[in-house]
Amino acid sequence: MGLAADDIARSLRGSWRLMNDGAAALPDLDLSRHGFWRSFLALALMLPAMIALLAATRLQAGLSNSAGLFAAPELAATVAGALLLAILIVPAFLVALRPELAREGRFTSFVIAWNWAGIVSASLMAVPAAVFALGWSTPDLAAVQALAFGLIVLRLRYGAARATFGDGGAALLIALSSLLLDYGVARLFGLA
Repeated sequence: MGLAADDIARSLRGSWRLMNDGAAALPDLDLSRHGFWRSFLALALMLPAMIALLAATRLQAGLSNSAGLFAAPELAATVAGALLLAILIVPAFLVALRPELAREGRFTSFVIAWNWAGIVSASLMAVPAAVFALGWSTPDLAAVQALAFGLIVLRLRYGAARATFGDGGAALLIALSSLLLDYGVARLFGLA
């Protein structure tokens, strides 16, 4: 049940296309049962983004990155856990609201699209984090950059929801609720 480079490239391209092409991008994703489980395996692709986010978080906490990114293992675990939970919490929240949704094919497609979009989202948010961690921006500039990239992430999340649940208000509610859930995860992990 591994991931081939072609599958990864096609899925990442498809998740990016969700922003503009909506449901037309879904064939780029493996929407099978194996594709469902592989989309969780693919979350390991967030490791480079997690490293950039960890470096920025260390600086915000007043820790030097020259001591080694993993010199504070509990902080590394916190960042990794928060990043992973931020992706998994939205599908879990939807199932908590409507348990019967878990048995619908469109929900399976949503989870696959959401997981792959989560990898792209983490990578996008890693850009301002990396720029800050490298000392190329101030904390205030990094916050503005993170807000700009966050708007792209919000659009991507809306595209993933719209592709699987349609153009109704549900897609917008899912995208907006993801912001609140992200904030809740950040608070839970002490990162907000």
